[in-house]
Amino acid sequence: MADERGNRIVQPLAKVSKKQKVYKRPPAVEEEIEATLALPLHDAFRLAASGHTRPQTLVHLIRNFRPNQPTPQYSTMVVAFFSRLERAGDRILRDLPENLRERAHDDVQDRALELIAANDLDIFECSFKLGAERLYLTARAKMKLRMRTEISREDMTAPDSDVSTEEIADALAARAGRAGTPLAEIKAELNSIFALLTEEERIAVGHHLLMGLTFEETAAAMGCSDTKVKYIIKNARAKARETRA
Repeated sequence: MADERGNRIVQPLAKVSKKQKVYKRPPAVEEEIEATLALPLHDAFRLAASGHTRPQTLVHLIRNFRPNQPTPQYSTMVVAFFSRLERAGDRILRDLPENLRERAHDDVQDRALELIAANDLDIFECSFKLGAERLYLTARAKMKLRMRTEISREDMTAPDSDVSTEEIADALAARAGRAGTPLAEIKAELNSIFALLTEEERIAVGHHLLMGLTFEETAAAMGCSDTKVKYIIKNARAKARETRA
């Protein structure tokens, strides 16, 4: 389909695959994108964000209509993208322990954010399933490696051992390459991190990271969706990393 000047409305993809083939959208996807673009933009955004289009169409809108400043409509599409991405990865990660599944989802989200920022999503417009599988298979392999190399807490102490706060702090510092860090310094660092968090972030961190609740359990306790909880935790982790940069 072309506009009045004969130019294609939907431009072809330019990224070359590892097999030296240019990514190409299926004809049905191109037709749906063209039909969606014929709608008023706010209707196109709403349709894609609500799951009534193929994920490739959602990706096309995210790539080509990024606003200079965040808007609620655009942010809703991005949330929908990550929701679809996570659902696609659940099957791949189902044999991992829950804590490693969460880590893998976080790794994939971080990588997907990089791809969005770089506008490097051709594979997702060609085949959303293939793009998701590549990210999640890589994350799964990393988690499998961790399972073989990490020492569990059960291996470190007996269930009935009486471990002091100082010993726990020393153990955590050693695992982080900070052996010998005084307990007071670790407490001060934790307090500085919490001071940066919003009340909502503190509640989410308290339920999920300190109490050990799942995303779903934390969401139920907070009265929101698990997707929102994951977004809140992700923001909190980013703030924590900034304090240590």
